[in-house]
Amino acid sequence: LIMQAKRNLQLLVSLVILTSLCFVFIFLGNRSNTMEVDKDLFRVEDQTQINKVVLESSGKQVELRYDGSKWVVNNSFEADRQLVTVFFATIMQAEPKRPVSEALQDSVNQYIQRNGIHIKLLEGETVVKDFWASGNDRKTETYFQLPGDKTPYMVTIPGYRVYVASIFELTANDWREKRIFNFRWETFKTLKASFPKDPREDFTISFKSQYFGIDGLAEADTTKLNDYLDAVSLINGVRFVSDGESRVYDSLLLTKPDFTILVTDIANRTYQLEVFPPAVGEEAILGRLNRESPVVFNRKEIALISRKRSYFVR
Repeated sequence: LIMQAKRNLQLLVSLVILTSLCFVFIFLGNRSNTMEVDKDLFRVEDQTQINKVVLESSGKQVELRYDGSKWVVNNSFEADRQLVTVFFATIMQAEPKRPVSEALQDSVNQYIQRNGIHIKLLEGETVVKDFWASGNDRKTETYFQLPGDKTPYMVTIPGYRVYVASIFELTANDWREKRIFNFRWETFKTLKASFPKDPREDFTISFKSQYFGIDGLAEADTTKLNDYLDAVSLINGVRFVSDGESRVYDSLLLTKPDFTILVTDIANRTYQLEVFPPAVGEEAILGRLNRESPVVFNRKEIALISRKRSYFVR
């Protein structure tokens, strides 16, 4: 009986110890899972006051600046308004989920300093928020880090499985507005379409008293004409060609374009788009804006603006 009592006591002690250890592990696990991280660590209080954004990476810089009416890329081109909206929505919604584990902090920190993007949000010339962003090689995780802080944070947008850092990795060309003409009807003056291989199909559209018409063509189909002008005003490029990539298209850019569209506004500013023949095996169509910027187009969109004079005859 004494031996049995001792054995029962040992079992009871073991049970108490195991139960205590379970409580300790559960408690510590809950602490680590619910560790408080400041969700506003990389946000700004009032985004509407931000009028300049600087993105620096590997010696290259992209500057987005609000000029009072629109965002401009590197003081040269109008910025894509949708991308600007996505940028600020990302800043507002991205949250640090947790610090990177201590075992990985040094390697992630070095990776960010080597490959990351340094982001500055400014109000006037005052830096309001300043941080680094980067991602892993597979582009499945994003890390943010404050300057002078050795702790990178894994960042997510709650409810979405997205690669948050992608918006910061865009080049200057990526940030450019893809809408080519972007004219308003109240400022439109004329549109001239020319076809170097078939000049008889050239035409000019201008405002005739109360409607748009084609010069020298009394019986133009107004429905087709209005649809065509809508298509021209809304035409978007897929992307602008980067400097390094332009070499691939150099020979094509030396040929005659299939057609050219020249739009003039009431201030006599001109906007020219040249459209080149499709390359063999290529689905995309190459164009050139204002004789200097190669841009890639969707073939279906180009078809809508490639209409010739005979198309409009009623």
